[in-house]
Amino acid sequence: MNLSSLLLLFIIVTPPLILPASAASPPLQLLSLLSLKSSLRDPLNTFRDWDPATQPSCCSWSGIKCSSKTGQVTTLDLSCRNLSGSIPNDIKFLSHLHNLNLSRNSFDGPLPTALFELPNLRKLDINHNLFNSSFPAGVSKLKSLTSFNAYSNSFIGPLPEEFIYLSNLDYLNLGGSYFDGRIPTTYGRFFKLKSLYLHGNLLTGLIPSELGSLNQLEHIELGYNQFYGGLPPHISGLSSLNYLDISSANLSGSIPAELGRLTKLESLLLFSNHFSGSIPKSLAQLESLQFLDLSNNNLSGEIPSGFSSLVELKTLSLMNNNLTGPVPDGIGQLPNLEILNLWNNSLSGNLPQKLGCNAKLQRLDVSSNSLSGPIPPNLCLSNKLSKLILFSNQFVGDIPASLTNCTALSRIRIHDNKLNGSIPLGFGSLPNLTFIELSMNKLWGPIPKDLSNAVALEFLDVSRNSFDSELPENIWNSPSLKILLASSSKLNGKIPDFVGCKSFYRIELDGNNFTGSIPWDIGHCMKLISLNLRGNSLTGIIPWEISILPSITDVDLSHNVLTGTIPSDFNNCSTLENFNVSFNQLTGPIPSSGIVFTTLHPSSFIGNEGLCGKILNKPCRVDGLAAGAAEVRRQPKKTAGAIVWIMAAAFGIGLFILVAGTRCFQAKYGQKLANQEIGPWKLTAFQRLNFTADNVLESLNVTDQIIGMGSAGAVYKAKMPGGEIIAVKKLWVKNKEGVRKRRGVLAEVEVLGNVRHRNIVRLLGCCSNNQCTMLLYEYMPNGSLDDLLHGKENLVADWMTRYRIALGVAQGICYLHHDCDPLIVHRDLKPSNILLDAEMEARVADFGVAKLIQTDESMSVIAGSYGYIAPEYAYTLQVDEKSDIYSYGVVLMEILTGKRSVDSEFGDGNCIVDWIKSKIRMKSDIKEVLDKNAGASCASVREEMMLVLRVALLCTSRNPADRPSMRDVVSMLQEAKPKRKLPENGGRAATDEVVLDFSETKY
Repeated sequence: MNLSSLLLLFIIVTPPLILPASAASPPLQLLSLLSLKSSLRDPLNTFRDWDPATQPSCCSWSGIKCSSKTGQVTTLDLSCRNLSGSIPNDIKFLSHLHNLNLSRNSFDGPLPTALFELPNLRKLDINHNLFNSSFPAGVSKLKSLTSFNAYSNSFIGPLPEEFIYLSNLDYLNLGGSYFDGRIPTTYGRFFKLKSLYLHGNLLTGLIPSELGSLNQLEHIELGYNQFYGGLPPHISGLSSLNYLDISSANLSGSIPAELGRLTKLESLLLFSNHFSGSIPKSLAQLESLQFLDLSNNNLSGEIPSGFSSLVELKTLSLMNNNLTGPVPDGIGQLPNLEILNLWNNSLSGNLPQKLGCNAKLQRLDVSSNSLSGPIPPNLCLSNKLSKLILFSNQFVGDIPASLTNCTALSRIRIHDNKLNGSIPLGFGSLPNLTFIELSMNKLWGPIPKDLSNAVALEFLDVSRNSFDSELPENIWNSPSLKILLASSSKLNGKIPDFVGCKSFYRIELDGNNFTGSIPWDIGHCMKLISLNLRGNSLTGIIPWEISILPSITDVDLSHNVLTGTIPSDFNNCSTLENFNVSFNQLTGPIPSSGIVFTTLHPSSFIGNEGLCGKILNKPCRVDGLAAGAAEVRRQPKKTAGAIVWIMAAAFGIGLFILVAGTRCFQAKYGQKLANQEIGPWKLTAFQRLNFTADNVLESLNVTDQIIGMGSAGAVYKAKMPGGEIIAVKKLWVKNKEGVRKRRGVLAEVEVLGNVRHRNIVRLLGCCSNNQCTMLLYEYMPNGSLDDLLHGKENLVADWMTRYRIALGVAQGICYLHHDCDPLIVHRDLKPSNILLDAEMEARVADFGVAKLIQTDESMSVIAGSYGYIAPEYAYTLQVDEKSDIYSYGVVLMEILTGKRSVDSEFGDGNCIVDWIKSKIRMKSDIKEVLDKNAGASCASVREEMMLVLRVALLCTSRNPADRPSMRDVVSMLQEAKPKRKLPENGGRAATDEVVLDFSETKY
């Protein structure tokens, strides 16, 4: 509705007494606001108070502020309202507007040039929208503009140069889009500019030395681009600068010594570049420096001793370089130091013994160096230390007992050192401790019993030590412990009874001196996936209870003194992949009726003279007694068979009577009840819709175009009277129980209707009556990811397209897991539920089995699709986000390989996860699994795909605790991006990163 139409409507409906006698026409600003309201889609109904009938003064409307003197609108704040649609030209009549905030909505298309017609505008904020195309001309008209924020949009083309004509501009943010080309040299003419953000684009070329002329600049971010060359020394001309971030920008050469002239600098972030040479000693002159991050470069030489004078320093990150020499002693006395990250260098000597005495240290990581000497005794004097990472060094002496009082501590990783002494008592009382890794040291003495009391402890690795003691008898009572690794630690005595073993996924006690039998109550370990008791002195029989563990996968009982037979119950253990009982004293036949043992290698059974069976090519002798016993056992089967036939006949007769009676009842009363229960159609809209429920029904009757079919219902393509095309999902309802369940669906649909994310298919509305439900979605013209990868048309998607789809799906699921309240678990993530819009951007769809999660709850049925269901889901029925992460990992593998999740190529009962992991175990060329149609023949593309494959392997870890969160997945995918645009979330890198490796995660 344009301004002239609103003007006529206003004159007709407005009572004369509302207008002053002197008013010749309605106020333009009121009509401009009403025009804005009518032009925008407002799913949250945030404009409900914009009503002149109930509130005549627009100055009382939400998001609006007016001048107390003139009554003119000076501020319009429409941020975070989930708005979309077009901004009308009539907005230019808000001529006294000073501040306009349109941030965090879903505005798309070109940026409206009507915004440039606001002569008094000082602040314009459009961050986190979908504005695209090249930046329009005309912004230089905003002569009063002081601040412009366009972060996280989709602008393309060169950076706009018109901004240099805005003489009052002091804040400019053009980050997080797709601007390309060079930074214009004219950007050195922003003489009043204090903040400049150009990070996260596709910018190339050299960083212009002209930027050094911006002597008023206080904050600059240029990272996450693809520049070449080095950092110009002229940058030292930024005399007012306090924040410099040019991380992950492809810079090379040496770090300019001239940076030492930036005496006001508080943050210097140059991580993830290709800088080489030594760290300039001049950086020690930056007396105001609080954050210094030079990690992930090729720097060499020593850490400058002058860093000991940086008394304001809070974070020092020099990790993943080639630094040598000692850590300067003075660093241990820095009064404000909170984070010290020096891992993966070649540093030597002692760690400063006063480190932590400042009472502020929070994180310390000096792993993978050549440091020696004792661990500093007062690292947690502050009681703020949360992560202590010292592994792969040469530390000696005791573990400081003071650490047992560090209540903030969550991770201890000090394995692969030369520590001796015993594990101090007290770690079990730390409330936040989740991870302890003490392996590959020379520790001795008993393992403290109080570790079983640690409420949050999930991972304990004490392997390859010299304890010469027993395992604590209460170890299995630990409330949260999931993984216990105690291999080759000179443990002795008996394995404690497994009563209380409720949360363990993995137990490794191999290479010790355990005696006695395997406790029969191992059946309490219902979540156990891997059990390794290899190389002990265990006796007795193999407990059949192991075979009933619902998710047991790997069992190694080899090199013991076990006797008896292999329990036949293992034939029913469908999850078993590895079963090694070699070199024991077992007898009898190896079970052969199931598929489990037929797939195992004979080496799993060698060293047992009494074992026989086809797998060993050693026939079993059948003597008279055994044959007689078999004959006796046959008789009951006949009786049982007769009973089964009698029961089946009775059941059939009863079923016939029931069906006949039901049909008679329906014939007499069915139509009458149906007419009473169907009721009228109701349309529930989650945004402004230009059609009715009747339009939807008529469209289905006319087109009847089914574009999809699933377990929850059929999906139709429907054209509305206004020309818009939508997708309609008509849910199946087969009985009254289905009707009752549908009412529950409607309750969830209302929440899902408010989900707003660029990678989630938008639910437009819902049509329902007492018998049927139809969900209305935006239509996706490019079909699904399943069509793209496996469709009959054999479409070929290059790696860049597949990567964008993979990242989009991850961002959509991340939104559901981390930004929705309550969080939403999809529970059926697969390629057919990932749709592609006109731009081939991924949209997660089909929440037919999604569940809103408010508390820990188990579902009564297994939901999801075969090949995508997490292993633990099938027996725990526990619904959490980790099952989505597993499914996402499977989808990633499909994207990478071009193969379906289940294929005959993988073998009976195997899926794509098993196939890829078997390739890794057999040390095959893993690169061969990558889809050549995606460009895997190219070395650079193949390298990028391998990085994403590592992410997929992490996501499909059998142990849910080992799977990363979706936030971590998004971060890892962004690190593995093709050599182009880095999507949103640039800026400061997390030092708690996950190292992508097939064998081990860093954090």
